[in-house]
Amino acid sequence: CNCKGLFTGKIVDVERRTVQGFARGKLVISGFEKFEHQLEIEFQNENLIARSNGNALCAVPDLITLVTLEDCEPIGTESLRYGLRVAVLAMPAPKELKTPEALAVVGPRAFGYDLDFAPLPGDLL
Repeated sequence: CNCKGLFTGKIVDVERRTVQGFARGKLVISGFEKFEHQLEIEFQNENLIARSNGNALCAVPDLITLVTLEDCEPIGTESLRYGLRVAVLAMPAPKELKTPEALAVVGPRAFGYDLDFAPLPGDLL
């Protein structure tokens, strides 16, 4: 498995709105232990970009997944709420989603972000 632990902490803010049928928003996680800063994740039905101190740590099409710290249950964007204690995991996308043609549809720029895709190492099976 090429899964990478990005962050652990508590959700301290969630902004969510419906835009053209999509649940768009941002959440802020305040870090625990070695994660003394905050992590921001922007989403549009799915998690799109994880940033810390203004730097992108992971972006689509790589996967950004939140799980509860207590029992490692996945948390969808519709279930995000203040106070949840979470771990943020990142997994590399399949190589088919990293081609220039695919990135035009599923990369950060396809969602309106001025950000070039920087892939995580490896590929999902």
